[in-house]
Amino acid sequence: MKNIFTLVLLFTTITFFGQDKRVSFLDLVGNNIQVPRGCEAQSKYELQACNGTSVKWDYYSDDMLSTVFDATISAFTEGNSTKSEITFTSFGFELKGYKFKMGTTYQFFLKGKIKDQPLMMNIATPADIVGKDDMDNFLRQIFDEVS
Repeated sequence: MKNIFTLVLLFTTITFFGQDKRVSFLDLVGNNIQVPRGCEAQSKYELQACNGTSVKWDYYSDDMLSTVFDATISAFTEGNSTKSEITFTSFGFELKGYKFKMGTTYQFFLKGKIKDQPLMMNIATPADIVGKDDMDNFLRQIFDEVS
C-alpha cells in the first residue's frame, strides 16, 4: 500500500511540474499579441531575442513612470550621442520616447498610456525603425505607426 501511495504521489508530482508553461500570448494592457513561432516569451510582458528583437514593458503609477523613465534615459545618454526622439502608436495610443544606436542594435525606450495604464516599453532590434515598413511582423502586432 505504501508503494502504491508513493507511485501515485510521484506521478502526480511529475504531471504537475512537467506541464508546459509556455506563454503563447503577450498581454499588453489586455491586448493579446501572439508569440511568434520558434520564439519563447519570458513572461506575459517580455519576449527576448526573437529573430533579433526583444521587447519588454512594465506598468507604473504616473509618478513612478516619469521617475523611472527619466533615470533610464539619463543612464543611456551618458556616453551615447545617438539619442533621437521617436513616437510609436500602439493600439491607438501614443508612446513617446527615444532611440539609441548601440553598436549594431537600436534601443528604443518609450513611455505613455494605453487604456489609461501608464507603462514604459523597451525594444531592442537590429533594424533602424523610422516608419512602419521598418518593423518586422511581430512588432507590427504591437505598433500601428511610427514617427
